[in-house]
Amino acid sequence: MKKILILVSFLSSLTYALDDYQVAFETTECSGESGFATVSIESIDKIVSADCKHDGKKLQKLLVKKGATYATYTLTYKEAKGVMQDVKLYNRARLKMMENANTLVITK
Repeated sequence: MKKILILVSFLSSLTYALDDYQVAFETTECSGESGFATVSIESIDKIVSADCKHDGKKLQKLLVKKGATYATYTLTYKEAKGVMQDVKLYNRARLKMMENANTLVITK
């Protein structure tokens, strides 16, 4: 039981350390209006086609979990690719932290 408790404690502290990581990106609406947004990296669900174009280029929709629903942000393909790169780097860093953890598990 202690082994599980120590592991759960470690994982919750690891999650807390990475939990507040935010991703900032530029939004581009189908109408051409642009802006900026910041979301928690943990809330990003997926990127899909926005079914519209701006300046002849297809736009992407970033789906972000907001409780039981989703918020959507429209991005250029280039910006969506940058967000995905951030997610991949975040996941690699998270895995590296778990691999390099100097956790001592004591059992009786």
